[in-house]
Amino acid sequence: MDYQNNFRKIGNNFGFQLDKYDSQDCRFHAIYFIDYETGALLVSNRYTNSLSFLKEDLISSFLNAINLFINEVKTGENEELQEINFKGTRILYEREGRLLAIAITKKTNLQIERGILREVMEDFYIRFKNFINNFNGAISPSIRDYKKRLKSMNLNSLFKFNIHI
Repeated sequence: MDYQNNFRKIGNNFGFQLDKYDSQDCRFHAIYFIDYETGALLVSNRYTNSLSFLKEDLISSFLNAINLFINEVKTGENEELQEINFKGTRILYEREGRLLAIAITKKTNLQIERGILREVMEDFYIRFKNFINNFNGAISPSIRDYKKRLKSMNLNSLFKFNIHI
């Protein structure tokens, strides 16, 4: 018997994802960049077809509404919604100033997923910081063009600890 295959099989039986993700198999279903103050969808990208029946602006508005609701009922001053967990899916929230980044993931490894989302969000924020901080409701063509970058990124290669897990 092959020790490595048995180890993987046992780990998977207990709910652990021990297999590395293939560079072509994305950990993410979708990423959304939203203006925190207005709730406007700036840009998004889907990496799987599991959400294809939903319109991007509808799902981003719903995810933002959940965030706003949690902020209204929070008990501590510095609390923010960070994630929503389901059996096989996770919704991650990250914020930088007015920029709210939301990712729907396949729930593989929280540290890696959050690290990748943070890196993508920082890249977006650095490129469009002035636009985001002065957002007036009109989305510039350069923001829309960022979708091409999101589509072409190999998200699995972004996080430096990804190769060790």
